[in-house]
Amino acid sequence: MDIIPLDLAFSRLGADVQGRQRLLSATAGDGSLVLVCQSSGFTRPGPGVLRYSAKLSQIAGRSEQVKVLRAGLTAASAGGTPVRLIIQTAPSASSPGRVHTRADLVGNVTTFDGDAYSVDFLRLDETEPEPAPRGRRRS
Repeated sequence: MDIIPLDLAFSRLGADVQGRQRLLSATAGDGSLVLVCQSSGFTRPGPGVLRYSAKLSQIAGRSEQVKVLRAGLTAASAGGTPVRLIIQTAPSASSPGRVHTRADLVGNVTTFDGDAYSVDFLRLDETEPEPAPRGRRRS
């Protein structure tokens, strides 16, 4: 896991956020929504699915940041825009807070009612190399 500053995490996923700190979301150059998710909000509803659920009304952030996130979620749920993942872990008594990206996961907004939302993340398809032949073939 690569622990990095939040602005660098956005940059690695294609969103330019220079000079702005503590964002909740941004739009990447390819149009995808880059979303900051708290590590405590994840569940695994099925094999290969990582679900993030939260409520805008419970997010500690400036109203402008929540407004931008609401607009991004609305657009992503209506247009099927992909969602890219930044995971933020809160600090505890024994460890500092951490931020890392998961470029291998892409999500889509599955529910959004204007407040509560869920995003299901799936691992990007990786083409698996064909296994090497074992031993010689007999003709």
